[in-house]
Amino acid sequence: MQPEKIGRYVILRTLGRGAMGVVYLARDPQIERELALKTIRFDDAEKSFSADEAKARFLKEAKISGRLQHPHIVTVFDVGEDQGVLYLAMELVQGGSFSQRLADPTGFSIRDRVRVVAEVAEALAHAHERGVLHRDIKPANILLSPSLSAKVTDFGIGKLLTGDTELTSTGQMVGSPAYMSPEQIKGDKLDARTDIFSLGVVLYQAVTLRKPFPADTLTTLVYQILHEEPADPAAVAGDLPEGLGAIVSRCLAKDRANRYSDAAELADDLRAVLGFSPVGSTASFSESRVKRGQSSPSSPAMPPQSPHASMAPTAAMPVMSPGPVGAASAASDSESPTITTGRRMGEVARKAEARVGPPAAKKGLSPAALGALGIVAVLAVLVAVALKKGGATDAQPAPTAAAAPSSAVPEPPASVAAPATGGPAVAVVETPAASAAPAASAPTTPLAPKKPRAKPTPSEAAASAAAAAARPTVPAVRPADLTYTIRRFLKVNVSPSQARVFMDGNYIGISDDWDDAGGGSLLTFNLEGQHRLRICYPEHRDLLVDVIVRSTAADDKVTIEQELPKGVPEGSTGPEGSFRRPNYKSIGAVLFNVDPPDAMVTVNGKDYGPASKWLKEEMMFANMAVYQVALSAPGYETKTVRVLIAPTAGELRATVKERLKKQ
Repeated sequence: MQPEKIGRYVILRTLGRGAMGVVYLARDPQIERELALKTIRFDDAEKSFSADEAKARFLKEAKISGRLQHPHIVTVFDVGEDQGVLYLAMELVQGGSFSQRLADPTGFSIRDRVRVVAEVAEALAHAHERGVLHRDIKPANILLSPSLSAKVTDFGIGKLLTGDTELTSTGQMVGSPAYMSPEQIKGDKLDARTDIFSLGVVLYQAVTLRKPFPADTLTTLVYQILHEEPADPAAVAGDLPEGLGAIVSRCLAKDRANRYSDAAELADDLRAVLGFSPVGSTASFSESRVKRGQSSPSSPAMPPQSPHASMAPTAAMPVMSPGPVGAASAASDSESPTITTGRRMGEVARKAEARVGPPAAKKGLSPAALGALGIVAVLAVLVAVALKKGGATDAQPAPTAAAAPSSAVPEPPASVAAPATGGPAVAVVETPAASAAPAASAPTTPLAPKKPRAKPTPSEAAASAAAAAARPTVPAVRPADLTYTIRRFLKVNVSPSQARVFMDGNYIGISDDWDDAGGGSLLTFNLEGQHRLRICYPEHRDLLVDVIVRSTAADDKVTIEQELPKGVPEGSTGPEGSFRRPNYKSIGAVLFNVDPPDAMVTVNGKDYGPASKWLKEEMMFANMAVYQVALSAPGYETKTVRVLIAPTAGELRATVKERLKKQ
């Protein structure tokens, strides 16, 4: 039975069950905070554990977690015992586990998946610097916040590099077999590189959606990890960011001497592949970076390669069932559960060797292949010299911070949402895209001299002039009035409070919607890049703000404190009228409980059918913005409500509960 209270914590509901305990959603009455309460139970713990050993492991997790304070590690607030029940009070993470998102990656781009792995690498660097190995890195132990930020959890089988009292005998297998390093399988002494191998398995799975060692049995799995090289991830997944395959190969090197020895270096390389400068975490700086002589967070970093930073596709995230590891939704990885057994790994390895046969000898390159490589290298040098002599010396001017985003850079893929039941997406509501001028084509070198064009006749010249006059004039993009560099949050406190806010050309609400007060929220950015805000109002001059998002920024949150001067707007000032604060807020999902049930739901002028359709099926909103939702039915007065969608909205889903008045 679910207890009503454990310690001082009020139990709200069960989030999940694991091999050793139950995780509850609880409330701390002293500070009115919801959290995850992880408990240990002895009634159905694994037979390989005695009660004393289970208790020792639980207290060890508290000891290890107490050493770690990092934005990408689940925070432990408290540890205690109540009537024989041990508990950990932990940070509540409500975005699902990485394993759940990889099982249904719709709307979860490869770039976002690689970014999550980079954040885990940052977390491991922090843990390793404090003498802690995780030893069980796998997607199920990586939680995601609603904004898709990684949170590593379950250090329960972690090992202190110094001062550790062994809870397992030498040669035991501890962890999840599919993610184990070769030295972990052999029972050798471990160091930080074992976590890097496990994270390499996660990285391979993240970009290919399959495991690098896809064995059906434990014996075959052990053999593959020890002797076989996984398939090239580029051959499995197709087009991958350049350089990513080499990173995966280095992580999965059989000989740990050939692996990354520093998780922070792995994080740097992953961010470089994504086009981000090597940066530290948002709240702490890796000591290993300082040892390698890299710049500090306050030092200027290379500008992000992409002129855009996209909001993480929070609206695309189905609400997952919570799991057992101290946060909402960390379902156990059924394909590779964490195991602790007395089985000697040397014996397992020998069985694998006998069953599958000795490893094949590595094949070297033939002399012919080496000769071909030499020819390719010579040709590459000749091409480079020819290009250098060809006059390609005129440097193109670099875009300024205020330059408009290049249309040659592809936009992030649109989010596609899935309902909580795991079924197909039912609807995705997006903000209207702003019109953009067509990109100018790149100049080409003619293959042959062109013939001179004949002089146009007077009638042709007149027709050409008329066509030029009919073409719309693309206004020049002027420099920004303000430029801010932030890590995540932007507060808009602009007067008049009804000033319209456009972001990257899309209308997203009024100033009052984004001041984090009275029903408003904060603009939240989860990826590095650049945004252009245009804040405008009738009979006032526009305010243009460039927002540069960098994880090395000194400020996590910045406030725009401005008053629009009187003047002439530079373009459309958005919808007319005056707006109240948002009626509802959500991270992305909205239900409709409307009386009468057949009332039509219209969002930003587009019909989405009767409200009864959306009583149980979630309507998903894809972009951060405030949406105008009209509810109408014959014989009733139309009612309009405003729904704010943002990662910081707090609610996983909002229920629009309205009763229409009869005419």
